[in-house]
Amino acid sequence: MCAFVKGEPSVRVSVVGLGYVGLVTSACLAEQGHDVVGIEVSSARIEALLDGRMPFHEPGLAELVQANREVGRLTFTADPAAISQADVVFVAVGTHDGNGGWQTRTIQSCLNDIVPRLADDAALVIRSTLPPWFLAHLPIIVGRMRQEAGLGEVPVLLNPEFTKEGTAVQDFLEPERVVLGIAHDVDGRGAARLRRLYRGMSAPILEMSATDAALSKLGANLFLATKISFANELAQLCDQYGGNVDQVVGAMAYDHRIGGAFLRAGIGFGGSCLPHQVTMTVATAAKSGLPTPLFAAVAEVNLRQRERMIDRLAGLLGGSVAGARIALLGVTFKPDTDDLRDAPSIHIATRLIEEGATVVAFDPMTNALERFAALVPGVRVASSVEIALDDADAAALVTEWGVFRQLDWVDAASRMRRAIMVDGRNALSVVELVDAGFAYASFGRGIRGQTDVPVTAPLVTAVEAEATGAPTSHETPAIDASATEGSPSERHRSGTSDLDLALTD
Repeated sequence: MCAFVKGEPSVRVSVVGLGYVGLVTSACLAEQGHDVVGIEVSSARIEALLDGRMPFHEPGLAELVQANREVGRLTFTADPAAISQADVVFVAVGTHDGNGGWQTRTIQSCLNDIVPRLADDAALVIRSTLPPWFLAHLPIIVGRMRQEAGLGEVPVLLNPEFTKEGTAVQDFLEPERVVLGIAHDVDGRGAARLRRLYRGMSAPILEMSATDAALSKLGANLFLATKISFANELAQLCDQYGGNVDQVVGAMAYDHRIGGAFLRAGIGFGGSCLPHQVTMTVATAAKSGLPTPLFAAVAEVNLRQRERMIDRLAGLLGGSVAGARIALLGVTFKPDTDDLRDAPSIHIATRLIEEGATVVAFDPMTNALERFAALVPGVRVASSVEIALDDADAAALVTEWGVFRQLDWVDAASRMRRAIMVDGRNALSVVELVDAGFAYASFGRGIRGQTDVPVTAPLVTAVEAEATGAPTSHETPAIDASATEGSPSERHRSGTSDLDLALTD
């Protein structure tokens, strides 16, 4: 837990960039008792914030913003000159190019605007995730800008964030660790300033080089992505040999060296952090002549899972999705967010439409659903989950929102033309779906139930069978549906899901 330390003077903070990271940082530091000015170049975003409207959905964030604005600890402006009064200036702007690569144009432009305005005793702190190769250049760039402005040096530090969309406020206020990376801090006053800023935190404060700090953030995300892809490879083995991935992972989770978090099979990870950081790491390393086959495989497995979702739908529909009406349940990349960045739903819906299916999507985040319709030509959107299911030949669970977990599946089956469900998150009860009359497929848990169409879903595809010499999945015996109920992984399901992803810049 963290707490405001009564009697201690607050730190004057400016946060440049009010995206996911910057706005959460601003609101949470204000909640801790500091005086915070959030700075954003987008006049539309500033206008929305001043009007009390959040630019994105994050549980608990709107309440923190409103409460701290009311007491005067949090203000917003588009004027970069506001940083001149700050003790600490955070930079939280984007560093990926949207195409699987790093870019530093945005942060260099930002530094050009703010570095000459920093007070002589201020500390510059980068909150953005930086490419490792840029770290050696950062203090040189800042130093040159200060020199050209006729000003003295300022400390330059990294303070990577480890928050996740959907739980970002709690993650900030109750961190597992606070990492301080020193890029340039001759007399240590920058680190001392940050330690004062985080004095109410009970978490350990870890001080290291800027390179180590950046790689600690990157390494955490690469490891979490690897665990997800590992779970998906393991699920294939379970499908092939008649196993149940819930039982297998549940048993593994008791080993403290492994743990169960992020070992969740399904359609893989999305968002703007894990996918990009995996691909950017592989691409950057390759340019340096450094092969990273493990991380390359993590990315390959993740993309393959989206295609396997389509294969399962085709198999349960008799070999093809052409002409079928598919209810797509969920479009955001995870629950409790309206973020569509690299959401698996976009790839899955696009491919289904290309294969001749009609896709009707529903998500409880109306604004995300509207943006999804603009991103996927030909998709239809529904105003309720019931309308999405009406006359559907199959349903595909893409995002494990609570509204889907709580559906009356008997009623859902009665609405559909054919009661077929492919659970892309292994989030639903096998027994409940089968008892409601569904043919049910997920990942690593086999196929259950009976329908009036042949069940030919390729749990092991023809390509994989040819490569391994293994029999295809229709030769694999079905598993007792009751085996999935009450497993250790079910009991631990309230913990971290496979999409508890680190927040992005």
